[in-house]
Amino acid sequence: MNTAAAAAQANVTVATIRAWCRRGVVAAVKLAGRWIVEARSLAHRITLGKATMNPPLTLTAKVSTPGASIAVLGDADQLKAAYETGTPLTLDGKHAGEVVYLGHVRPAYDDGIGRERVGLDRTLGESPKFPGHTIAAYLVDVTRLDGAPRLAELHHKAQAAASTRAARISERVEREDDRLENLAEDGA
Repeated sequence: MNTAAAAAQANVTVATIRAWCRRGVVAAVKLAGRWIVEARSLAHRITLGKATMNPPLTLTAKVSTPGASIAVLGDADQLKAAYETGTPLTLDGKHAGEVVYLGHVRPAYDDGIGRERVGLDRTLGESPKFPGHTIAAYLVDVTRLDGAPRLAELHHKAQAAASTRAARISERVEREDDRLENLAEDGA
């Protein structure tokens, strides 16, 4: 088959098919300056691609769980398995190589003060770039960032900034309380 038909069948670009032909990823011959791709070889390559092509594991700060700060976006099944087994994940993208564990620990007030571990933040639906894969966001355990030093530093800076903001707000509230108290005393 020609490169256009091969590209349509594999759901990739013609340029990708040509690169596969040049590198020997698929069996192909060049006739009259055009690649002719062997159908069985292409079918095998497509099968391999489906087996190994998972969505990348990336971070997001857009979380919906109160108190949580970061989550990993990726294949829902892969993230669920890692969360349930306590298996670490190696990130892709901007934080490639950083290793994280899933599960945000937060206070629970059911029958006294306890702690609960939360994994799934939200499910985002099927990935348009990776058909057949549902994307989810699972919360990161920020108490276990030994394998993610860059992420740990960013988290520490974010916590410090939040503490500074909270202190400023507290000071403003205290000044306003003093002002209102003085007004009440002056008016009495």
